[in-house]
Amino acid sequence: MRVIDLSWALDNGTQPFPGDSPPRLERVVESGFRSTAVAISSHSGTHIDAPAHILPEGAYLDELPCESFFGLAVIADVSALAGGEIKAERLGLSEKEISQADFLLLHSGWDEKMGKKEYLAGFPVLSQETARLLAGLRLKGIGIDAISFDPVESAECPIHKILLGAGTLLIENLRGLRRLPFKKPFCLAALPLSIKKSDAAPARVTAVLEK
Repeated sequence: MRVIDLSWALDNGTQPFPGDSPPRLERVVESGFRSTAVAISSHSGTHIDAPAHILPEGAYLDELPCESFFGLAVIADVSALAGGEIKAERLGLSEKEISQADFLLLHSGWDEKMGKKEYLAGFPVLSQETARLLAGLRLKGIGIDAISFDPVESAECPIHKILLGAGTLLIENLRGLRRLPFKKPFCLAALPLSIKKSDAAPARVTAVLEK
């Protein structure tokens, strides 16, 4: 089997969401051992949003069973969209194909802009109609290789509310989805840091493929 890392490694140069503090990693070497002091936002780098991120009574990540972070995933290639809304027909997958998986990953190609100001704007987002359709499929999670499921400037965050309101976890800031097979399900492990009362947490996300 092959295991492919779909997450960004955190460092002091990791691009934060506007308004969030960037990660701070301070290396310490003394008495013959290494140690690192780490200060991060719960939304640093590749991370998973819990319903509690935006819903007053929503569940925290640490309240969810471990099964919530494992399952089969399929990819929708939306990289041909230069921004704008993602309509259901642009997913290139039928409702049956999506519902047979646990996770849907959206390949926009926006990860190529990570670290630049262009990363923060113009990425495609699901239309509210498409979000409601996906919410009805009861997926464990949806991921995207962009910084958010709503435009950065959005105050209402309707896509977050629709999906998190349905209990669908959101995985943001993925990378390298182009390396994975489209339309062919594969195993996904999306493991957030175990933090008490976590509205979100950085995650190591990997795809497990047959050779």
